[in-house]
Amino acid sequence: MTRDEARTAFDKSGLKYDDLTRHNLQQLRNLINQEMVESGLIRESLRCKQRPILKPDNKRGIWATIRCKALYFDDREAVSFNPDGFIGFAGWADQRNVQPILKGFCKWVEVQS
Repeated sequence: MTRDEARTAFDKSGLKYDDLTRHNLQQLRNLINQEMVESGLIRESLRCKQRPILKPDNKRGIWATIRCKALYFDDREAVSFNPDGFIGFAGWADQRNVQPILKGFCKWVEVQS
């Protein structure tokens, strides 16, 4: 799966940024984390950080992020919902290491829609 395919799944689902809540972002975090654990990537150390961040911004819209950590880093993007409408997926990751994030995201989209 590619990042663009995951973005397309979100777009086709009818979900909007206004649908983002702390509760469903925690569900997203849990699904991604489960995929990370099952993947065994980065010497079985790839995991989500504990809490997603959701920040309404009256000037630019909603911004949200789920961060992750692994053996050699402590705080990198897993998923970000940027105010301009762009959804970012682990910009640091290659096509292999992003897969658990994309799988968890698409499972979440299915549950939410």
